[in-house]
Amino acid sequence: MNLKWLEDLVCVAQEGHFARAAEVRHITQSALSRRIKSLELWAGAELLDRSQHPIRLTAAGHEFASAARDIIRQSYDARLASEGLARSSRNAITIASLHTLALYFVPALVSQLIGKVGPIEASVIAETRTVDEYLASLSEHRTDFFLCYALPAGSQEVDFAAFDRKVIGRDRLVPYAHTSIADPKFEAASGPAIPYIAYSGTAMLSRLVNDMIEQAPFRSRLRPRYRASLAESIHTAATLGLGVAWLPETTVLAHGEEPMLRQIPGPWEVEVQIELYKARGNNRPLVERIWNAVTEEALDVV
Repeated sequence: MNLKWLEDLVCVAQEGHFARAAEVRHITQSALSRRIKSLELWAGAELLDRSQHPIRLTAAGHEFASAARDIIRQSYDARLASEGLARSSRNAITIASLHTLALYFVPALVSQLIGKVGPIEASVIAETRTVDEYLASLSEHRTDFFLCYALPAGSQEVDFAAFDRKVIGRDRLVPYAHTSIADPKFEAASGPAIPYIAYSGTAMLSRLVNDMIEQAPFRSRLRPRYRASLAESIHTAATLGLGVAWLPETTVLAHGEEPMLRQIPGPWEVEVQIELYKARGNNRPLVERIWNAVTEEALDVV
């Protein structure tokens, strides 16, 4: 049994609709349905009455959901307490980060910070969370910093009255393909199908790539052959010849020379800013020193 399953059940009960709940949970409707089924198998009873619209809890579901809410609350309270103890040291900070940035960018950032502010104990959280969840952890002071790629223009997800933001680096999303893949001829609206390695719909990189190629002439020729949320998985798929992939340049450079993986020339790439966030209410002296030490310049991380 997984805590996320309990959160799924509570969300479906609140929304009364699988599609809306899946959107709130940032997963596909089919994945949400499978998780609820798994929970029902574990519980040994049907928890949702799917014959009604909006969907409602069964009698067993009401009883189970009440306990689930208590478990969820107690779990997060316990995590908050344990994280607080772990961060009790004056030299300790917690950095939440997108997984891709946690692999290469964060270690380089911490190394530079130690050189500027002295010894620190850095704990890095790189879980699969939504932006809202990461920002909530900042607001609740469960984390000190959140590192991510810049959100797409017009995003309403960040309340800048509550958070400070700095641009501390830059990366590029560049198309790469195995040498066995024919030149995709991006300039052509018609032609052979292009095997495509795509980011999952919930991944931030998916939003950045989709925004970039929305008006691309070759868009209708893309044929997804593989999807994943992590850039590392996308990179591996590209090296195995599964299709064209837009990869963060830092990820490719960090792997060193790969003669079978080539960059596809042309204008279809995008520079993305790397942003650091902190809650304005977090006034820990170490957090303030680090915030003042981080400059709004691209960091040399590879």
